[in-house]
Order: sequence, then structure tokens, then C-alpha cells
Amino acid sequence: MKYGIAGRFIKLAFAKKAFDYIEKEIQGMDMSSYKKRVQKEYRAIVERTSGIGRMKDNMFVMTMYAGAFLIALYKEADGMLGEDKLKGLVRAEACCPLMVKAKQGKSAFTDKEIANRTKQAKWSRDHIEEYPMNWFYYFETVPGKDEYYITHKQCGICKLTKQEHCEEITKYLCMMDYYTFEMQGAVLDRTKTLGYGDDECNFHLMSRERADELGFVKSPEAK
Repeated sequence: MKYGIAGRFIKLAFAKKAFDYIEKEIQGMDMSSYKKRVQKEYRAIVERTSGIGRMKDNMFVMTMYAGAFLIALYKEADGMLGEDKLKGLVRAEACCPLMVKAKQGKSAFTDKEIANRTKQAKWSRDHIEEYPMNWFYYFETVPGKDEYYITHKQCGICKLTKQEHCEEITKYLCMMDYYTFEMQGAVLDRTKTLGYGDDECNFHLMSRERADELGFVKSPEAK
């Protein structure tokens, strides 16, 4: 991938919230040195990762940059980002101001959103040989309802953590989905996740109203 505008944007969007969180949670961290190491490693990860197409065609381009930044934060923390702190970091990043501005109050169920997801899911399957680091997934709506299914058979973040030899953090990065869909008025039900070693990610998305209509209760097996 090219570092470029997208790479800089993600750094600007995520850096302050991330560094504020880590400075608070990890006592004794040399923040000046840490910030420099993270920024250097983030750029290196971006530049050694194969591209996954244009943002016009693939909504996951920015997700890949965000994943690279989170991986850099983790790798350069030298083992000090344990499970609880990593969960907190992902939660903090999901709620950073630019993420909230991009997602909050924007429905996940508009006709435009549905059309875009339908188009991009097909694009992912048609171009997986050209962009092997990309996601490969299916998108299926429930006609007449604010409800749909996304089934990921391959995940770019899983591929990226494998490339960077930190697969142990993948399942924590997957938590971001719950926060971002919630900001868009959606309830996510997911019991299988590639990041946990399952054979797919079985997203089931519903509006809050549709979830109430179905009597949805979160599964104890949710991932």
C-alpha cells in the first residue's frame, strides 16, 4: 500500500486518542520514544503490505490502514499491552472523534449503503486474485427489512496480523465491528469469527427496531 494521504489521515485520526490512552494506562512509558517508534513502524507496515484496491471500490481500504496503525501500537509497546489494555485501546480508537463523526447517526440500512455493500462484496470476490490481501465476502439482504448478513470467508486484518507475526491480537481488533455498527444504529450478532480461528465471520446485522421485532437476545457464544 502507499502511505500517502490515506496513511496520514489514519495517523491523524487515531494517534492522539491512542497515545493519550496508553500514557494513562501504561505507567513509565517513554512516550516521546514510543510515538516515534510507532509512527516509523506504522509506515513500514503500510509500505510492505500489498494494496487492496481503491477506496471507491473497496470500503475496507481505510480498515487496513487502521489495522496497520493498531498493530504498530501493539508491537512497539514491548509486551505492555495485555488483553485488558488492548481491549481498552480498541474501544478508545473506535470512539475517536473522527470515527464518531464518520459513523454516528449514519444509518447502516439506507438504500445507498445497501447498494454500496452489494456492489463491493461482488468486487471483493471478482478481484481476490488481483488483491490477495483483501477481504472475500458475501452480502445478503432480508427483503423489506432493516436486516442483512455479511459472510466473510477471508479477512484482510487476519492476513495483516499473520504477516506481522501478531495473530494473537486479531480477535481483539475484531471488537471494533461492534462499536462502529452500534454508532450506525445497528445490532450485530456474530458467533463465528475468522479472528478466533473459525471458518468464517457470520455477521447478522439488524436495526434496533428489527432486533426488538425478532426478540433478539445476544448469544452467549457471541464473538
